[in-house]
Amino acid sequence: MVPALHEASPLEAPAYGQPRPRRAATARLDLSLALLASNKPDEASGPTMDALTSGRLVPSNFWRAKEVIKGIDARGVPEAGELRDAYESLHQ
Repeated sequence: MVPALHEASPLEAPAYGQPRPRRAATARLDLSLALLASNKPDEASGPTMDALTSGRLVPSNFWRAKEVIKGIDARGVPEAGELRDAYESLHQ
């Protein structure tokens, strides 16, 4: 597990207040962008797939996903194809 990923979990099942699954999905994409910027594209693929398959992304977050996938693909990470497929399934 990516060490910073535990920060998104309280958004899905908070000790207090309402769950915020959309914010958790966005946080996962933001984490993935940060991992790419830190030259850790292999670590970015997991949180990205979690966000893409969560069913909680809204169209305003698609640019984040596209940027992550583009960065992962450019660095030759094998999961890029799976991420592209998951991203494309959002547009069907």
